[in-house]
Amino acid sequence: MPSPRLLFRSLTLLAVVGLACDARVEPRAAASPPPAAPAKAPAPVPAPAPAPTPVLAATAYARAADMEYLEVVHVPRGTPPEKVPLPDAKLPMLVAIHGLGDSPENFQDLVVDLPVAARVILPRGLDPVESGYSWFPVRARSADVAGLSKGIAAAGDRLAALIIVLQQTRPTVGLPVITGFSQGGMLTFELAVHHPELVGGAIPVGGWLPPPLWPSALPAHRPLPKIIALHGEIDTAVKLLPTQEAVEHLETLGWPASLRRYPEVGHAIPPVVRRELYQQLQRALERP
Repeated sequence: MPSPRLLFRSLTLLAVVGLACDARVEPRAAASPPPAAPAKAPAPVPAPAPAPTPVLAATAYARAADMEYLEVVHVPRGTPPEKVPLPDAKLPMLVAIHGLGDSPENFQDLVVDLPVAARVILPRGLDPVESGYSWFPVRARSADVAGLSKGIAAAGDRLAALIIVLQQTRPTVGLPVITGFSQGGMLTFELAVHHPELVGGAIPVGGWLPPPLWPSALPAHRPLPKIIALHGEIDTAVKLLPTQEAVEHLETLGWPASLRRYPEVGHAIPPVVRRELYQQLQRALERP
């Protein structure tokens, strides 16, 4: 039997070992993860491009002064909807006259990118021909200059009567501006020279004024409409030289007329001519 002292030491040792075995080791705290990098702000989404402002294409003909025409309220592309003029708004007027074999439906494409709002009047030729219309029966290249001049003058009088009615019935800013191509260019000359009181400006393209229609003196009406003729140098349908001679005659009288020539351009309205046409039309339409 063990002695009391030995028994006491044994019990003491057991207690110490038990305490040691019962002690809990706290686990080591895991290292905190590094702070996350701030999220990048999303790239700004570009604002959608404004929808192009539709050009109001005309399809139904109206009739006045015994003539038929299309009427288009034109607004430049990108015009905010709240600034699109109403059909009865007071606007500058542009009369655009098509050439031989063309039609107002096709010719209205000429002004699709015009940078100024305007009421565009597109009269229809007097006689059906091929797939379109003609303004007079004698061709520009005909040797019958007297017959050609008679046809131009007669068609010009008909257009003048139409313009008078439109000025009286349409809310218009200033006098109408006239432009036209080929036969329409000849009629643009004719209206400016023989009906200057109706014209605020004239830009004939590929047109001609035959000598029998040249004025011998300036008309009494003032101010005279400015005439800026655009013509290709290699035009074989309406040659440049006769147009140049007509403009020089008007300049000699003191008429504000000028000629812009385009090398390597024939009887057409390519982009280089169209850009100049838009610039001149904008100046004329924005000038009361």
